[in-house]
Amino acid sequence: MSKVKLWQILLEIDSIIIGERFKGGVFRPCQETIPSSTIEGALRHCFGLENIPAVGLFKKGTYQIKEYTYSVRDRFLNTSRLLLITNYLAPAEPEGKIQAEVYIPYNKDKDLKDKLLNAEFEMGALKSKGFGRCKVKDVKCGDFEIKQGILNVKIFLDEAKDFNIEDISPLYGYLFKPDSSLIHGAYKKSLFPGSLVEAPEVFLKEVTYYDRENG
Repeated sequence: MSKVKLWQILLEIDSIIIGERFKGGVFRPCQETIPSSTIEGALRHCFGLENIPAVGLFKKGTYQIKEYTYSVRDRFLNTSRLLLITNYLAPAEPEGKIQAEVYIPYNKDKDLKDKLLNAEFEMGALKSKGFGRCKVKDVKCGDFEIKQGILNVKIFLDEAKDFNIEDISPLYGYLFKPDSSLIHGAYKKSLFPGSLVEAPEVFLKEVTYYDRENG
């Protein structure tokens, strides 16, 4: 079985909101993965890392889902227009931290450890409210085995090859990719959780077997 060499970046997070795309209503669900769009935007904004494919996962058992209520304000009138409720991820234990892992192809930046180890940055929504504070606890590289199974991450389709991901029966969605201004951009076709793929085992919800010739 083939392998791919990746950077594995271990994060500790106080609390975080990575919202789902959602139109209308007052409730905002929160994602339980770290999409390429979110982590790449953070690495670019905080460290100036350009054109670096990345994707991440929160470690199960280190977080719980809670609700946070906040108001959208009219800046001109300085009044609250609407109360919204959003899910957010909080540590599973009162004095604990959320644990997360981010993966980057090793050949995209071989000096990544020197740039990121012990660094702190922010990621996700409502950072002004204190959410999204991340600390890099470790940066290491390893060879990750490629297996067939059900994908558990959201990754830009055109970056899947950088992780040796091959789609077999894909589920597509769209993630926002900002341009150089970090404000404007476009939605790009992406592989979503539930896709049947060959990928690094750490990206899989479960390992499966599918006979391509007879399936």
